[in-house]
Amino acid sequence: MFTYICGWQMKRSVLVVLATWSILLSPPCARAEPIRLVTGHYPPYEYEEGGKVIGMVVEIVAEAFRRNNQSVQIRVMPWARALREAQEGLSDGVFAAVRTPEREKTLLYSEEALVPLVVSLFVRKDAPIRYDGDLAKLSGYRFGVVNQFSNGPIFDSAVKTGVLKNVDVVSDTDSNVKKLMAGRIDIMVNNRYGAFFFLRKNNALDQVVELQPEIDRSPSYIAFTMRRDLVKVRDAFDKALAGMKRDGTYQRIVERYGR
Repeated sequence: MFTYICGWQMKRSVLVVLATWSILLSPPCARAEPIRLVTGHYPPYEYEEGGKVIGMVVEIVAEAFRRNNQSVQIRVMPWARALREAQEGLSDGVFAAVRTPEREKTLLYSEEALVPLVVSLFVRKDAPIRYDGDLAKLSGYRFGVVNQFSNGPIFDSAVKTGVLKNVDVVSDTDSNVKKLMAGRIDIMVNNRYGAFFFLRKNNALDQVVELQPEIDRSPSYIAFTMRRDLVKVRDAFDKALAGMKRDGTYQRIVERYGR
């Protein structure tokens, strides 16, 4: 009787210790179901090609979740819809999103930034358009922007307050490049890497110039829906991304896409 009880108690103790270590070693954010993320079609950061979701930020996000042993599903869709899905809780999060006061009402942003987004004005080489940093001087021109994409506080404010009235909205950068080359807009407002990607795709890289100075340089983030409690998921993601930046993984990914 005594031997049996002691043996049973010893087995139970071992099981308790193993279970405790399993809990301690497991990432705090890991869930049985995958984290469902959405993003826009915005090469080279995030886009779909050949049925696969790829890109600089996609790799960064996937690696951070991999370090937490957390599976993730990523869908690409028009940016406005992606943002809305995260805000309404139809997905767990959206990336790469610029932080704005309005969005912070419905989205829980990461503390660690994904990548800086540099926004500039792009015009055809033969256009007599000059820019000295004063957007008001360009108010007579037609601007092309991507729907629901923040172009930084200065430009966003100029549109909101009516300084810039002639603003054409499309669902993606590719459409804006085509409109710029066809003369249907005068100025394309876009992230630098994204603009170069689509200009190259449309064989227009040598026909367009980037005006200086840039109009904004803002960090972008992953933002989780507030419709569910994802604070632990966000915190674990931040910890993993910070680790990637320390050990050089983050920089290697960025440099590979920046060539």
